[in-house]
Amino acid sequence: MSLIENIKIHEGYRREIYKDSLGKATIGYGFLVAALSPDELKLNGGKAEPMSKEVAEKILNLKVARLKKRLFQCLPWLADKPQNVQDTLIEMAYQLGLAGLLGFRHTLGCIEAGDYAQAAKNLKASLLYRQTPKRVEGYIKGLKNG
Repeated sequence: MSLIENIKIHEGYRREIYKDSLGKATIGYGFLVAALSPDELKLNGGKAEPMSKEVAEKILNLKVARLKKRLFQCLPWLADKPQNVQDTLIEMAYQLGLAGLLGFRHTLGCIEAGDYAQAAKNLKASLLYRQTPKRVEGYIKGLKNG
């Protein structure tokens, strides 16, 4: 399954604004309303809601492309890793935010060194795993296939 399809499955789609687990206004495929850029809002007629699936997909693709660029700037070694490892880290950054992903320093060090088994163990022992076990199992699978 593609990176975009994985994100869509894990985030789910909402046409109307809802509160996420942290109480923040969210729409589409897990987009924080406050973080929608003017060009993203323009795709939806300048407003956040309602948001069709078609518009949400366009915004998702924009967000992932921008996130991928920033992630590869922060972790230049990632370009040399297998596609499934790249996709796993991109999706983690989508879920956690770039700063949240970068907080996994030891796990990222293991991935950089090619020690995917240890990186997977680290993820399994994390708070993130306790909060979203099914999603993190997908990340672990992505790393094990590295």
